[in-house]
Parts: sequence; structure tokens; C-alpha cells
Amino acid sequence: MYTATRVIGYGALLSALMAGPGLLPATAAEQSTFDVTVLAASCANCHGTDGRSPGSIPSIAGRPESILGEQLKAFKSDNPPAGTTVMNRLAKGLSDEQLDALALHFSQIAQSSPSQEASKP
Repeated sequence: MYTATRVIGYGALLSALMAGPGLLPATAAEQSTFDVTVLAASCANCHGTDGRSPGSIPSIAGRPESILGEQLKAFKSDNPPAGTTVMNRLAKGLSDEQLDALALHFSQIAQSSPSQEASKP
């Protein structure tokens, strides 16, 4: 005998299947994609907007991709660089693919913003 809950459950599944792939869970391939700008936004907490730090924390905008990538992977390693504060904990939660994407993203940003360039004498 089917209970109301079971019938509703089957009805919801059938509705999702009929609605198309937009309502179904993402496949493994779809789950592996990500928006690097979403990841990069969290970097602004310490490294400033677009990786341009206004303070004592290093700016990462415009740095070479290879150097950024090496540094991020060093932070993720079991032996992070001496003096590492939170970067080792942050990097551990990211895949190598995500670290590479972040390195590429920040390497493509100008070291100074257009407004900073315009205000130079």
C-alpha cells in the first residue's frame, strides 16, 4: 500500500524528470566546473579588491601566474612557508585546478586600477 508521502515523492520525481535537466542534480562533470571570480572574491578580504592590497598584506594582482601558482600550492602543502598565517588553511580547501585558476585570474589583473593610473601626475 502506498502512503501519501510516497505518492508525493514519486510525483515530485516525475515532475522533475519531465521538467528537464534544469531541476535535476548536477552531474559529476557539471559539479567540477566553477566560477573563478566567486573564489577570487574571498581573496579580497585580505588582498584587497581585485588583489590590490591597500595595506601591509601583499598585493597579488599582476603577479606572474607561475609564481602565484607555486605559492598557492606551497601554502596547500604539508609544509607551508614559514610565517604563513591563514593561507595554508584556506588553500587546503581548494583543488589544484582551483588554485591554478586563481593564479591565472590574478595574473591577468593590472597591478594598479585605471582610477589609480588617472590620478598620477
